[in-house]
Amino acid sequence: MKRIISLLTAFFVLFSATAIVSLDVNAEPPAGMNLLYLNVPDEWENPHIWAWDDAGNSAFNAWPGEEAEPDPENPGWYYIYLPNWAVNIIVNANDSGIQTDVLKSEANTFWITVSSADEFEISYEPLTTGAAPEYVERISVYARVPASWEGPCLWAWLDPDGTGAFSAWPGGEMKSNGDWYAIKVPSFINSIIINANAGDNQTSDYKGLEQGKDIWVVVADDSTAEIFYENPDLMVPDITVRAQVPADWGVPNLWAWSHPDGTNAFSSWPGEAFTLDGLWYEIQVPGWVNSFIVNASGVQTGDMTELDTGVDVWIVVYDEDNYEFSYSEIETAITSVSEEETVIPAENEQTEPVNEEPQEVIVSDDGNNVTLWIVLGIIAAVIIIAVIVFYTKKKK
Repeated sequence: MKRIISLLTAFFVLFSATAIVSLDVNAEPPAGMNLLYLNVPDEWENPHIWAWDDAGNSAFNAWPGEEAEPDPENPGWYYIYLPNWAVNIIVNANDSGIQTDVLKSEANTFWITVSSADEFEISYEPLTTGAAPEYVERISVYARVPASWEGPCLWAWLDPDGTGAFSAWPGGEMKSNGDWYAIKVPSFINSIIINANAGDNQTSDYKGLEQGKDIWVVVADDSTAEIFYENPDLMVPDITVRAQVPADWGVPNLWAWSHPDGTNAFSSWPGEAFTLDGLWYEIQVPGWVNSFIVNASGVQTGDMTELDTGVDVWIVVYDEDNYEFSYSEIETAITSVSEEETVIPAENEQTEPVNEEPQEVIVSDDGNNVTLWIVLGIIAAVIIIAVIVFYTKKKK
């Protein structure tokens, strides 16, 4: 009897422990959030998640999305919290050099196992153990530092109580992100130091910063810094993009972004529609964009990337594969020439506007060219003179 009781007790303890682990792993994420666990091959470095809803609204401002964090209780696994409306997911890694096809989530907590770019599985049964990682609202800190500052790090804390984002100096290592270094920290921080070269170079303490806002720090050669709450590279006046497209395209849309960081001007594909103004469709976009796609009714141009920022752009689209752009009005516009007269430029060619002065053409009241009548008059006069000379000689 004692042995049976012992077995039952052991079974009850084991069952309770299993239930607790299951409860921890499947604990509901915070309201409005989903929890994604991720396992990828060893060669997939710094895995990121790109996520969006069925209407095309993205969870993140720029590709490749947000980096997943290692799960401290499950080696080899990463985790990330996503808005629960962002149900379409792409896993990518190695600076976007490799990625999966689209996966679709159907639960608040789920596990993705990636074997290769073409092989991956999604599970709604726990594949990890232990408590779910705590959700912490975070902000991004970006820094641009002198070329001699190697391995920049961020030291961040809450002033005056001293609660730190990192356990030891020099803090968290910032990772290259286009022209900036970047790192995520808890949103409660209000004080930072940017440092590099293992702490040998550093800025002063910058305290009393606004909480809950992303921060951009531009560090000068003398270690002084400027603080911004929006990307200073994007603080330029709007520009106007004008386009002409084939008649069967209808009203076109513009998709615009910043290359190479991937910041989008619009929240979802296909972007925003142009408005017709005379012979040109036009739209205003942020002056920091440097890349465009013109699209309409299921057709689109290729990527026009790395154009000059802060200047207006004219685009003439002949078909999906042939288009030209300029920083001043293109005079050979589609609407001014017939299909037979259209000269298609080399693919994706950037052309300078035609600067030749147009030839003056004089048109009579009835619409006929005066020059033509003059030529005909001269010919008639020559014929009359020839006839007169002929008959004169004949009489002689």
